[in-house]
Amino acid sequence: MSTRRPIWIAALYSLVLLTCSISVAKADRRVALVVGNSNYSNASLFLANPKNDATDVAAALRGVGFEVLQAIDANKRDLDLNMAKFARLATDADAALFYYAGHAVQYQGRNFLMPTDAEVEDEISFRYQMTPLDDVRAALDRGDGVKIVILDACRNNPIVNALRRKKKSGDSRAIDAVRGGLAKIDKAQGMVVAYSTAADEVAADGDGRNSPFTSAFLKRLKEPGLEIEQLFRRVAADVNAQTGGRQRPETYVSLLSNYYLNQTDRIAFDKIKDSPDPAVLQDFIAKFSTSSYVPEAQNRIQRIEAAIRERQNQEARQREAARLAEEQRKAEREAMMRKLAEQEETLRKQETLRAQAAAEKVRKEREAAQAQEEQRLRLVAEKERKEREAAKAQEEQRVKLAAERERKLREEAAQLLAEQARTKIAAIDRKEPTGPSLAGISTDIRTLPPTDAAPAPGDPCDRDSAMLAQLRSNPSIEAVTELERSLSCEKLRAQILRLRESLSAVANAAPAIAAQIKPVVEKIAPPPALVIAPPPPPAAPKQEAAPKPPEPKVAVATVAPAPECKKDEARLAKVRANPSHADLAALERDLSCERLRPQIVRLRESLPKEIAKEVAKPDEPSVAANPPTLQSAQSAPSGAKPAQPAPIVQVRSCDEERATLAKLRASQSREDVVRFERELACEQLRPQVIRLRESLSGG
Repeated sequence: MSTRRPIWIAALYSLVLLTCSISVAKADRRVALVVGNSNYSNASLFLANPKNDATDVAAALRGVGFEVLQAIDANKRDLDLNMAKFARLATDADAALFYYAGHAVQYQGRNFLMPTDAEVEDEISFRYQMTPLDDVRAALDRGDGVKIVILDACRNNPIVNALRRKKKSGDSRAIDAVRGGLAKIDKAQGMVVAYSTAADEVAADGDGRNSPFTSAFLKRLKEPGLEIEQLFRRVAADVNAQTGGRQRPETYVSLLSNYYLNQTDRIAFDKIKDSPDPAVLQDFIAKFSTSSYVPEAQNRIQRIEAAIRERQNQEARQREAARLAEEQRKAEREAMMRKLAEQEETLRKQETLRAQAAAEKVRKEREAAQAQEEQRLRLVAEKERKEREAAKAQEEQRVKLAAERERKLREEAAQLLAEQARTKIAAIDRKEPTGPSLAGISTDIRTLPPTDAAPAPGDPCDRDSAMLAQLRSNPSIEAVTELERSLSCEKLRAQILRLRESLSAVANAAPAIAAQIKPVVEKIAPPPALVIAPPPPPAAPKQEAAPKPPEPKVAVATVAPAPECKKDEARLAKVRANPSHADLAALERDLSCERLRPQIVRLRESLPKEIAKEVAKPDEPSVAANPPTLQSAQSAPSGAKPAQPAPIVQVRSCDEERATLAKLRASQSREDVVRFERELACEQLRPQVIRLRESLSGG
């Protein structure tokens, strides 16, 4: 911070000085009138270089800060108008400069500038066709500063020779006063007058682009820092050397202080004289080697370098002091760190001892708890084993009784169906109306016969579950309604209600289907075999055996459903016979017949949350393999075996999940416990699983 502040202050100070110098440069107003006449109306007066001289001088003066009026090949009117403008412009100017290149004549000690349209016949022409140099001086006197006149106009003038010839012939009386060169201007304070040659002498026009005088003037004007008297002395030396001494310029200087035409070095130095950077001052010296400000710039560089060395020494001392202080702070910090490290090591050892004691205590408590848990698990496993054995024996007894009852029901149903078929065929032969209507037949078909078998002993829920399983395999809305009415196990009521709702759609559609069935007698055929068990009819009296006439074959016309509905009905019947959540979900996903979707939804709602798939033997047909519709088939042979009972749904017990839970207690894996809890089917184990998961998560 201490290094940057002086630089910042120096930069701000330099900016202020630069602003001030720019304002001063703008206030220093300098004006100039540059005239160059080459093409005169009199062809004998033609000069090649004045217009080039005037053009180049005007450009050079603009380059050093002059406001320039330029007149090339000016006639009398143009010259007078430009003189008037110049007089107005020079008012209160800090410097006013007049430059003229062309013909000029001295008459009676006065100097006259020749416009391009001047016709000099005699001495009267000087007053009215020439421009006196006194008018130029009058315009310059309106300025407050330096007044500069540069005359590169003492050229060889044929007018002088012509006037002299007139004198010899007696045509002019005052022609003796005409001279080829210019006369000296009276001395005036604050004025500089530069002649391209000595008084009363003629200057050369030059062979190049510019005259010798103007060429030397342009060269020296490019050198900044030359005082005006020094500048014209160098110009005179250059012209004298170039012309071999034939042309010797003269300069009149009446100034109280130094003045510089090319002040670019002053402007540049004012911008950088207070700069703290020595490189900027070195650049100024290299660029303006002739400037009068070079010594001051060198002194400034020496002061800056001395200040830089002093600042560097001071900064070195400060850095050394800072280094020593930093080393001391570092040593103190290291001592403090060592002390803290020793304290931390002591605390760490104490904490390690406490942690080891706590870990040992926890280990002993865990071992005791694990021993208690193992003892409890052994007792629970023994109890569950005994319960499984008792439940298994009870389930085997129940399954055996249910199978016996189902077998008896199927035998009675087969006998009843055969008797009804024979009766209907006999009625058709007599062309008499049959007993029950087709709509009644569908009702009888869906009705299960009552049974005299005693219900299986044990829990009422087991008995109602067995009856519900039979109804799912051989559905009948009347039997479902009867079971719902006599239900003892309330937790099965929701399943029975959904099963009844799923069968209501089929029962409501049966009358419409039966009305479209028309019996057609084609030929004698054995009665069709029906695959459901209707209720047993009242006992009919036996008739005498008599030879029966040939029985005609009955063809039952049915309304053929759409192919996709027929396929979906067959799959739905299979799922009802062997309930499974997976099969039911697959059927619902692939369903094409939308009118069966309500039955599938109700059947899915009627199933318990977890139910095992039935394992049916492949050679035993299911009673409800098809939906309860009337089918025509050949009569079974006399030696055919009665229909086998439907497979019984096996409810999955909790034994397997109890064993898995015991393994999880030993493995102590929280991820396995969470996965087991998500897939748990045995709800009575859920509290134990939750407590195990919470103990593993620290909650």
